[in-house]
Amino acid sequence: MRGTAWISWLRCLAVYGVVLIHTVGATATAGAQGRTDPVDGWVARALDLPLLWVVPVFVMVSGTLALDPARYPGAGEFLRRRVGRLLPAVVVWNLVYVIYLSLTRPGSWAGPVDALRRALVGQVAPHLYFLWIVLGLSLLTPLLVPWLAATSRRAWLLAGVAAYAVPILSLWPLGAGGAPVGVTHAAWTWWLPYLGAYLLGWALRGVRVPGALVPVLVLVVVALSVLLTWQWENPAAPTWLQEWAGAHYYSPSVAVLSVAVYLLAQALLAPGGALSALTSDRVMAAVDPVGRATLGIFALHFLVLLVATDTGVLGPPVAPWPVLVARFAVVAAVTTGLVLVGRRVPVVRRVL
Repeated sequence: MRGTAWISWLRCLAVYGVVLIHTVGATATAGAQGRTDPVDGWVARALDLPLLWVVPVFVMVSGTLALDPARYPGAGEFLRRRVGRLLPAVVVWNLVYVIYLSLTRPGSWAGPVDALRRALVGQVAPHLYFLWIVLGLSLLTPLLVPWLAATSRRAWLLAGVAAYAVPILSLWPLGAGGAPVGVTHAAWTWWLPYLGAYLLGWALRGVRVPGALVPVLVLVVVALSVLLTWQWENPAAPTWLQEWAGAHYYSPSVAVLSVAVYLLAQALLAPGGALSALTSDRVMAAVDPVGRATLGIFALHFLVLLVATDTGVLGPPVAPWPVLVARFAVVAAVTTGLVLVGRRVPVVRRVL
C-alpha cells in the first residue's frame, strides 16, 4: 500500500482542488472585473489559479493506473469495466444537472435535442467535460497498452511530450494574423489535448527525483503559482506572456506545473520521502476510500455548491474570502460524506 499511497493522496488533492476552484471562481472573476472588493478578488485568484494543475494531474493519475501493462486485463475486460463505469456516469450526471438547472434557471430548458447538444459540447455544467476526457482516453487505452509493453520509458516520455505539445501549439499565435490555431471541444475530441498528460502519467510513474532537486521542484511550483495568479486577466501582464503562456489548462506553464506537482508527490510521499509519515496504514485507512471516491466527489460537488448558493445557505456566489474558505470546507465535507455513503448502495455506486 505504502508504495502507491502517493496516488491516493494525489487523487484527493486534485479533487479538492477542483472543488476549491469552483467555490472561488465567481469571486475571482468578479475581482478581475472590478465588481467586488479587491482583497477578496485577489485572495480568490490566489486560491484558484495555482490549482490549474488539477485536471492535467487527474488525467496523469488515470494514466498511471490504466496504462500499466502488468495490470491490464485485456481489451474486452478493460473496456467492460471502464466503459461500464464511465458511460452511466456521463449519462446520469448530465441528466442530473439538466434537470436541476431546468428547475432553477428559467429558460434553460429548450427540449431534449438542445440538452443533448449542450452535453456533447460541455455546456450543461462546467466540469462534466472531464468525464468525456476519461471516457475517450479509456477507449484509446487498448491501442496504447501493447505499444507501451513493447517499448521503453524513453519512448513513453517522447510520445507524452509530443502529444502534450498539441494543445500548447494549438493556442500559440501561429495562425493567420497571429491568431491561435485553436483546439476543438466536443465529446469525441476532448481527450486529444490530454493524451500527453495520460501518457506522461505512466511514463513518469516510479521516477524518483533526487532529494537535492526537491527544493528546486518546490521553487518551480511556487514561482509558477505566483505567475499564474498575477497574470490572469491582468492588463499589466505583457502581451507576449498572455499569448505564449497564458493562465489556462493548455498553457506550457501549466504543463510544467502539473509535471512538477506529480513528481513532487512521488518524491515526498514515497517510502523514505519527507512526507512518508502520511502514508502509514492508519492514515491511508482514511485516505484510500476518499481516493477511490474521487469520481463521485468530482461529479457531485458542483450540485452541492449550486444548492448551497441558490438557497443562500452558504452565501451568494460572489462573497468575501472568509465565506469562500468556509464554503469550500462545507461543500467538500458534505459532498465527500454523501459520496462515501452512496458508494455503499450497489446501484448508486455505479455512478460514484
